Order: sequence, then structure tokens, then C-alpha cells
Amino acid sequence: MAASPEFDERRRFPRFPAAWAVEISVERATIVGQTVDVSEYGLFIATAPTTALKVGQSCRVEILVGLANPFSVFADVRHVSDRGAGVETREPLPVGLYERAREAL
Repeated sequence: MAASPEFDERRRFPRFPAAWAVEISVERATIVGQTVDVSEYGLFIATAPTTALKVGQSCRVEILVGLANPFSVFADVRHVSDRGAGVETREPLPVGLYERAREAL
């Protein structure tokens, strides 16, 4: 099923598939997940159903992509479902990491 034009126009940056292990830290919880897709300023992260994530919350996302040192980004939760959460990062993802996702297509 094709996305509606209104839905497509809401996206500021294109998404690319990526399967990166992540840890989301919010309040006193750490949630383990895996990215489904990424954009320059966002991630959709598949997680087990949880009540720890709420729309509007700030969180820290640690991205573990086989780099020597994992790195963290601060983000705001924009969407939560039984499949996972969409977060908008406050800074763009590092160029090398974002380019790796684009080139994997």
C-alpha cells in the first residue's frame, strides 16, 4: 500500500533501512532495541512493548553499530506503538554512519 502524499510531505529527510543495536535511556529505564530505519535526524527503533517511553519525552540513544566506541545522541520521542518508537535526534547523525545506511541499499 502506497503512502498518502500528505504523509510523504511530512518527512523532512529520507529514511533508509538500518539494523543497529541501540539502548534507549529514559528516566530510570534502559530499553534495548534495534533500528528499523534511520534518517539524518531520526530513528525508528523496534522494541518490546513498554510503558517507559512516552511521546514528548527526552531520551538518550546509544547506537552500537560495531564501531570501536558506541556513541550517544539525545532525542525526543515522537511516536510510540506496540512495534517500537520513533525518535527525533537533536543533532544530525554522524555523516559516516548516516552514509553507511544510505549506501547499504
